[in-house]
Amino acid sequence: MNKDIMAIQEKTRNRFFKTQTEREQYLQEFKENIIISINKNDVETGIIYPEIIEAMYEPDAILLKMRRDISLKYLNPYIEVAEKIGLRYTLIDALTFVGNIGIVVVSQEAMDNQNINLVVDTLEKKFVKAGLESYYSKYIGRKICVKHYKKIEEKMPLYRGSFIKFNFFDKIFGHICPICEEERGKK
Repeated sequence: MNKDIMAIQEKTRNRFFKTQTEREQYLQEFKENIIISINKNDVETGIIYPEIIEAMYEPDAILLKMRRDISLKYLNPYIEVAEKIGLRYTLIDALTFVGNIGIVVVSQEAMDNQNINLVVDTLEKKFVKAGLESYYSKYIGRKICVKHYKKIEEKMPLYRGSFIKFNFFDKIFGHICPICEEERGKK
């Protein structure tokens, strides 16, 4: 009987420490309240992740938390959206954080997300999972040919606005698609 009580106490203590470590990983929030998160390194690439913006529009989203040690130039696009839609946001000091989470979108209700990866994949990983080459991610914000733009539209429609499609004048002036160059270099 005494051993059973001690085992229960040990399990409770372990669960408490696990929960506290989890909170420090997700910017002082419980994992079950997180809709989505993104690593600090990915935020600091300067690329705006549409998954984070979409999560901010979810009806359950009540708060956007960001690490204070990330430059405001990287956080401003998310802050602007939060202000536009009336979502509260806050900057958190990273004194006791565990891990590399940079931004979290917090839900009002606890969710069943214990077995789900809540961290957005890196861009390279996303392109590879979609069946494209990882180097596509290097050319976000650049002009690309119609052929590669269509591939992105088909396989990653969320990111089609992150690329600029060649127009008539680009073809006339002989602009070269950086993805085409990348492919030629591999052959």
